[in-house]
Amino acid sequence: MAIQQGSFNFTQKFGNAVGRKGRGGSWIASLYQKKIKNPNTVLQQQTRAKFKLLVSFASVTGNFTRIGMKNAGNQGETWLNAFTRLNFAEGITGIFPAFALNFSKLLVSKGTLDNPYNTTAQVQGTDLSFSWTDNSGIGNALETDKAMFIAYNSVKKQAIVVTDAADRSTRQASYSLPTAWVSDSIEVYFCMRRAGNAQGLSAPNKDDCSSSLYLGSFNL
Repeated sequence: MAIQQGSFNFTQKFGNAVGRKGRGGSWIASLYQKKIKNPNTVLQQQTRAKFKLLVSFASVTGNFTRIGMKNAGNQGETWLNAFTRLNFAEGITGIFPAFALNFSKLLVSKGTLDNPYNTTAQVQGTDLSFSWTDNSGIGNALETDKAMFIAYNSVKKQAIVVTDAADRSTRQASYSLPTAWVSDSIEVYFCMRRAGNAQGLSAPNKDDCSSSLYLGSFNL
């Protein structure tokens, strides 16, 4: 705060400056802060509601998003900050206060690793299966890359997270979902990550992931 003495006989405000008497003279104090009457504006409420939805999803799918967003952040940014930043604009749908997650737009991993071709998911009963075309040796894809997936139960707000479902070269993976999930809807995400023991790679490439694929919504 800059304070300047003068010959003023007042106690009042001029723009961003405040004049007052005291300490043997009249003073002007700059950087007047206008009192905020409502710190809980609608815009602030909307922002908090969006963050709450994203953080809640990340807390359930954390092991996947922690790996998937490891290299997606700016310098000094945590994986959670990267996740919320990348999804704040398009990862939420609806009109406040009825916000909801926009599952088809959510990005749960982001990286430079190539995804496999023709990746699909299917559900039969409680069996979730994946298939893809092996593209090992094309671009930066290696046959030892690991398939990761999320099966998110949007009804129960629960998730199955598998970070080592199969090697890229196997072209398929499967998992049995809980019988308690029958009649619920699940949202499915998939990506590849570099195997931790891949040879000839230096950080951050040895920990890289592909950007996630949203494979659809399924009713059990």
